[in-house]
Amino acid sequence: MKKIELTLTKYWHNILYFFQPKFIDVNGQKVIKKFPFFSVISWIVSIILFIVLLAKLNPDFTNIKLFVKDLKEFFNVGVNAQIGSNSDITPLDTFVKSLSLLWKTIVYSVIGTIFGILISIPMALLSSKNFVKSPLIYMPTRAIMSIIRAVPPLIIAYIFYFVVSPGLAAAFAVAIFVASLMAKWLYEDLDTYDVSSFYGLQSIGNNKIISFKKAILPYLSRRIVSYGFYSFEMVVRFAAILSIVGISTIGQLMADEYAVPYNYSHLSIVIWVLVSFMIIIELFNWVIKKYILNHTPKHVIFASDCTYEEKLRQLKKQKPKTIYLKTFIGILILVLFIASTLFIDFELANEVKLNYFKTSVPKLFSPDWSLITNWSETGLSDNPIYLAFEALAISIISATIGLLFSLILGILASKRISGFVPSLFFKLLIIVLRAVPAFTFVLIFLKIQQNSIIWAGTLALGIHSIGMLGKLITESVDKIDNQIFDSLNSVGMTRWQKIKIGVLKEIMPQTLSNFLYRIEINFKSSVVIGAVGACPFGQQIIIYSSDTDNWNRLSSYLLVTIVILLIIEQLSNVLRNKILNGYFFDQNTWIKKMLLKNKFIHSLAISKVNKYNFRPEEKHSDIVITQFNKKMLLQHLNINKFDELMEQEWQYNELLLNNKNVRKQIKITKQSIKNELKTFKKSYCKKYNINTMFKKYQVFKKIAYLNRRNTSAINKFFEGQIIHA
Repeated sequence: MKKIELTLTKYWHNILYFFQPKFIDVNGQKVIKKFPFFSVISWIVSIILFIVLLAKLNPDFTNIKLFVKDLKEFFNVGVNAQIGSNSDITPLDTFVKSLSLLWKTIVYSVIGTIFGILISIPMALLSSKNFVKSPLIYMPTRAIMSIIRAVPPLIIAYIFYFVVSPGLAAAFAVAIFVASLMAKWLYEDLDTYDVSSFYGLQSIGNNKIISFKKAILPYLSRRIVSYGFYSFEMVVRFAAILSIVGISTIGQLMADEYAVPYNYSHLSIVIWVLVSFMIIIELFNWVIKKYILNHTPKHVIFASDCTYEEKLRQLKKQKPKTIYLKTFIGILILVLFIASTLFIDFELANEVKLNYFKTSVPKLFSPDWSLITNWSETGLSDNPIYLAFEALAISIISATIGLLFSLILGILASKRISGFVPSLFFKLLIIVLRAVPAFTFVLIFLKIQQNSIIWAGTLALGIHSIGMLGKLITESVDKIDNQIFDSLNSVGMTRWQKIKIGVLKEIMPQTLSNFLYRIEINFKSSVVIGAVGACPFGQQIIIYSSDTDNWNRLSSYLLVTIVILLIIEQLSNVLRNKILNGYFFDQNTWIKKMLLKNKFIHSLAISKVNKYNFRPEEKHSDIVITQFNKKMLLQHLNINKFDELMEQEWQYNELLLNNKNVRKQIKITKQSIKNELKTFKKSYCKKYNINTMFKKYQVFKKIAYLNRRNTSAINKFFEGQIIHA
């Protein structure tokens, strides 16, 4: 019996030993090679989660043959459309109407984007802790922008629809949507920007306005232009779906009456009109990036015998050609803005709508808690928490579908992989998938399913995600350093080998980061597909948004939406940090400092008990802890003398007892070190009287100062504990 026990112990510890870190010597330095627990666990959890959520959504391809058969109607040219009792709508009529409604969509997008940019600039500056040092300013501003960003844009459009004219409501909804996104992008950029020149200019006597103009404005302007044009492309698609609210946009030609098989030929006309405009925007963005944002001016090459006066004359003659392009773009934007203002009614809504709004606004701040607390079988159909998790399942599965297929299309859309001509086809396909609104895809995919309309919504968001992620993947591939491709070509690698080694390895961190962000967007887009019944959570929001009497119920759904999206955003930030930078938390966060302090305490305790070297360095502490754990495991296992141990049971028991005593001694030493550290911190911080250094209202400055003192005390303590064994 004892032999069986020892044998099982041997196999168990062999398994443990396999997962133990290994030590490798690289140029005389010890490097720890750890088992990739995070990657393995992430893959296992992701696969299990995907299978469970997929089963929950009930994939249904019952009518796939009928769906494929109906697709040929998209190419049935020359057929009149039948809208209600009117069957005389020609393709030309649809084309003209598409252009008219596209112009209205552009009008809302132009005005909304420009006002959104203007709002985002001060909000970004107030949110940047690199620019505004007071947490009393940047923390509330960030919180407000996060809450606004979490509210589905369609809800904002519904609310403004009861206050102002439909066109102005669309412009306001677009402006808030753009402002919330651009403020986040800009303050994240400002947080990483070196502002030492800004404060340096102030130190030599310049005021803040001049310092800002010379040090920060040039950088900020480039980011505003880049994000602004990207936002415009995004809001054109968003403005198209405002037809759900009752605002005239091109989206109304992509809804119920046109998204039926016998009108597919006219729906294709509308799609190609929108796609053509998207292509124009893509070309415009390409020109902006190539000739303005990424433009490098060419330097004049002078002849060796050229005099100083001649050089000066040639330099004065040289004029940057980009000035003409910048002037043309500036005039074009100004003309578009002025023209757009002429097509919008700047007026309040009628008296009936305003009365509805005045009486119903208080309901937005008094949620119907009975919806949230009702978990009975009948109440689940209108429970926002239950339905929100169903919408989250749709978001995750659709984003995963988008990720898998966008990797293929996005890589093939890069001319570095496919060549110039083939890449154009894949780019066009990505633009088409990105241009078509998600609710149109739902109406088309209704033909696929028989008993699972939610699955049609999942497929719709998945296909739409392919277009969005595909564009970002193509941009990531195009940004890869040419030297990587040159080195892969020089060793004769095939196209697949180049993709596997050179491309996937480079783009996956950023792609996974975009995938996490896509889950957030798809959750908010559940409102869009809810308009056609493909997501119960979004459907309830649409119903309650359009009826002011039910705005208290809408408030319950908004509250759940905001909470879930804020949680998703924080989790995404942590995971994105791990994917992009290799760690979950930044080095200066309190969690990281606490973990490092505990690691030093553990390492110091081991060093004292076993007479090891100790240095207050994270890498050294990792080596000490890992070596100790491995040593204890090998002693416990005693691989070389295992057969003898089976014969000498007393020796095995002695090893167990010795290991137990050592660990007990380390535990006592750790507690002793903690007490010493606590005493040291108290005596160290007593030197400074914080009450005389700060005023009563400077709470955040006191907290920041105490944190710095605490960190300094911990560092001083461990520096005095260095052991040379």
